[in-house]
Amino acid sequence: MRLRATGSTSEAAAVSLQTSNRSAAMEASEQLSGFVRAFHLENPEATWSALKEYFRVVTVELFESKRASDVVQAWGGLHDNNAAPAGGSSSPLRSVTNAPLSLSVIAPAVTFEALSALYLADRGQDQKASTLKETKICHGTISAALGELDMRRHSRADLVALRDRLADGRMPSTVNKLLVKLSAVLAWSVENGHISKSYDKKLKLTKGTESSRRAFTQDQVGKLVAYSNTLPDTSWKRWLLSLGAITGGRLNEISQLTVGDVQTLASGITVIHINELGEGKSIKNRRSERLVPLTDGAYGFDLAAFLRYVAQSGAGALAQIGYKTAGEWANQQAIPAALGESYGPGLVFHSLRHSLASLMQARGVPTAYAQAVMGHASGTITFDVYGSGVPVETIAEMLRELFVCGGL
Repeated sequence: MRLRATGSTSEAAAVSLQTSNRSAAMEASEQLSGFVRAFHLENPEATWSALKEYFRVVTVELFESKRASDVVQAWGGLHDNNAAPAGGSSSPLRSVTNAPLSLSVIAPAVTFEALSALYLADRGQDQKASTLKETKICHGTISAALGELDMRRHSRADLVALRDRLADGRMPSTVNKLLVKLSAVLAWSVENGHISKSYDKKLKLTKGTESSRRAFTQDQVGKLVAYSNTLPDTSWKRWLLSLGAITGGRLNEISQLTVGDVQTLASGITVIHINELGEGKSIKNRRSERLVPLTDGAYGFDLAAFLRYVAQSGAGALAQIGYKTAGEWANQQAIPAALGESYGPGLVFHSLRHSLASLMQARGVPTAYAQAVMGHASGTITFDVYGSGVPVETIAEMLRELFVCGGL
């Protein structure tokens, strides 16, 4: 950290912050800057020698527990015996004899990398391991793009330029995900006093962000389940497609199901419990945990055959192949083969989720019921608080009417 008289090349003093940790250095420099600025405001007539001595005094006091035995070595040229007040007094004002001067306190730049470290130290423990890993990767990308820019002095133009750099070679949706991570750090930094203002509002891209995924038609969903029914009862691939069609579950949610997640309730309703209880399991967010009833006969789904598969699976996972392999098989082989000429771009496993959501919307299913099935946050306070409280028996009846009574 460096202190100098504004416009002067000779009246300057530097102090080592005695750490290689960026966040610790930033915190120390902020404290020292505050002390010196406050002193200068209270004593506008103070001379350079007085300011320099005060700077020395507060740094010694701040770090004395670490370097009390060797102040000269710790502070180098800043420690100047001739600058000490007469008589050894601790008051730096006794050396004020010259004309007043303006002051510049040059602290280390508060980079995005530094803010990220502080943010993660405070909020990292609130994120799941998989989310935290993704956040760190995103922060690293942003840090590399912003470099040594001091975020205390950043402008709107700086962030627009950042967005343009991030957009080079990346999909708009990926850029927007990075910008969301940026905004989270900057908002936290403003709230905690690390920067005074952020210029990230309305920074996200709007063009080209539409999802390339399309919903299947109901006829296409029927073809997919019919195709799955041609596969052996003992094949996980059969149940992967069928469960996707009748539950709207995400590929990861279905791929990580265990035998214990298939439950028959006291009411006789069979459900899958989508959760992250168990090693290696994860869900998108807290709203994603849910019970989804399995509707026998929906699109030709055979519940009895599925339960036989569960019974012969032992006590572990239901899937015989991994999540990535399952996605490649479904998207590159099964769906094109099942749909034939009606297959087209944007039709993937996740399209089953869009199809069920669209069907419920078209049939006038209440938003709270749809949310209970899909594990979506509705965007409204009422549904976000009470949506998951819809009785599973009510959801089961809704789905039965949606699928079976609707002729699907």
